[in-house]
Amino acid sequence: MGNTIKDLLRDERANVNVVVSLADLRELVNELVENGTATAPAPVEVERSRELMTRDEVCEYLGVTKPTLHRWNKLGYLTCIKVGSKVRYRREDIEAFAVK
Repeated sequence: MGNTIKDLLRDERANVNVVVSLADLRELVNELVENGTATAPAPVEVERSRELMTRDEVCEYLGVTKPTLHRWNKLGYLTCIKVGSKVRYRREDIEAFAVK
């Protein structure tokens, strides 16, 4: 694999489990403190790219009607996600589509 822990921490798409011994964790923290690279973590915010949008939100954002949105979904231009009986769209998909 060749990924370092720093690489994995920077990669927002990384989906890994890491097992670290207490001694290794202490060593890492001490190294960060000694090098002056230890900082307080930034507040956690919900990533906009993972947010889901309703039909109404998408229609307003794109300036289209619900029938148009439905047609685009059937044609494969946009892909909806079913959450129970509700239809949602990924914000990142909508934003990427709007740029095209």
